[in-house]
Amino acid sequence: MFQTIFRPLKGLDSRMQIKRPTSALKPFPLLPPLILMLCFGINVALAQPQELLHKADSLAKALQYEEANATLSAFITAYPQRKYDLGEAYFKMARNHFQLGHLETATQCNQQSADLRMAIAPDALGLNEQLSACICLEEGQYDTALEHLKKARLYPFFDDPLIPAEIALLESEIQEQRYQYDLALKAARSAAEIVEIVESSEAPPLSGIYLQQAHLLAIKQDWAAAVQACQASLKIEESPEANLLLGQALLADKQPSKEAKTALAKAQQRGSTAIQIEAGLALAQWELENGKPYGVLAQTDRISALINNQQGSRGKKAGANQPHSNQYYTQAQMKYLSAQAYLMETSADSHAQARSAVYQGLDALQRSEKEDTLLQAQLLEQGLMALTHPETGIQAFDKYLDFYLIFYPGRLQRFSSDPKAEAPGIQFFETRSAVFGLYDDADSTFMTRLADEVVRPTLSQLNSGKAEAVNYTAFQQLFGPFEALLAHKESLYLGFPEEWPAQQILQLPTTPEPEGGIWPFRHRPKPIRKKFKINDTVFD
Repeated sequence: MFQTIFRPLKGLDSRMQIKRPTSALKPFPLLPPLILMLCFGINVALAQPQELLHKADSLAKALQYEEANATLSAFITAYPQRKYDLGEAYFKMARNHFQLGHLETATQCNQQSADLRMAIAPDALGLNEQLSACICLEEGQYDTALEHLKKARLYPFFDDPLIPAEIALLESEIQEQRYQYDLALKAARSAAEIVEIVESSEAPPLSGIYLQQAHLLAIKQDWAAAVQACQASLKIEESPEANLLLGQALLADKQPSKEAKTALAKAQQRGSTAIQIEAGLALAQWELENGKPYGVLAQTDRISALINNQQGSRGKKAGANQPHSNQYYTQAQMKYLSAQAYLMETSADSHAQARSAVYQGLDALQRSEKEDTLLQAQLLEQGLMALTHPETGIQAFDKYLDFYLIFYPGRLQRFSSDPKAEAPGIQFFETRSAVFGLYDDADSTFMTRLADEVVRPTLSQLNSGKAEAVNYTAFQQLFGPFEALLAHKESLYLGFPEEWPAQQILQLPTTPEPEGGIWPFRHRPKPIRKKFKINDTVFD
């Protein structure tokens, strides 16, 4: 269920951290320094040089990056002769632009800083290389980012011996984006080793590093190690991100334990809206695996409220009140969990609610434009299971089946006695963990779930050509639920999944007729193909 583990970026600490810009922030032109100075009331004549720099640092720490840049612009205008401090000012300005998503301006300011430092303070150029790596990472230039990190490592960083750890952590992120997860994990472990040497094995920066390790281990599906890394992170510092990942990893490791629920509840209580939604999905999964359908529905209701709040906020800001692609995808995940919960219930309309949930889930997944074949297959399977309920009305059956089968992967191999004539039909559908049979004639239509733990080994033997031992049981396994309806039928339409051994199935012997024929041929059964006069050529 949780093939994508939620992980926000977290740096080493507030002093060292270089945050990443968010896509919601759009670049806009830098205002002239004079206008900014007037807007923010900066009295350059009265301010001492270091006071301006300290004020810029305080504003940036408070996430007021525009105001910080206005202060730095005032400094640059007032003190053009202080070359060393100008190098610092341009570097700070570059970092602020990076935070705002102004990558081109950040690159320009960073280069101005580097040019000044080259002549006055070359040992500080490592910081410029590090920031260049961050910018390149954000731009998707991963190889160039690694080149900048390689250069950054050549500098001593005497003033801050923890910066090499931040560089290693940044390398871990870059390698992750390159899908080099082993190299990313190696870099994250290197970052931890540096912090342990410089400070201690319980230093606060290790919390974020362990969380990065846990994230990478989760991607590699090493759930037990991911759990240990999350626990190590939480031992140093509580965080919603680590609690969320801990709960997800425990669930993925088939441990729907009290520890998992406690961690997810903490993430839900203390995290951002995005984390609350992810935690809600995981808690719904926990309730499901502990056999509590009403707990699942309570969590999905809570998630719906969070999504509605997000949509309302977007409507005010953007003039639209429609979910974006991520919200559609969340809705699809939520409806999958709801469908499973409804199918666990015994109320009169639970199967109808399950059908509706699957319908909404597949529709939301389609609108999200995300390629998640696993979630699509899971939703489809729940929908087909809901259709097996004996009280499903024919109109509802036809409506939902037609929609569900739009999402069925592959094509069926179709065989018939006469493709142009109306004939009773049996179609088989195989999903990840179930096999279904659909019967349809002029009088009745219904779907049933076959015993897939029996059917699949039989199909495997038929595929391998070693079918003699199963020939006389295979017909019953596949066609047993429909046999009474086929008793007096002379023609038949059949549909099999592409992977099934259709020709071998058509040759399976049917149940012998009780009377008729001359002994000893009286009990010899006819193959399916002959009994129903089926043409063994596939038709479209």
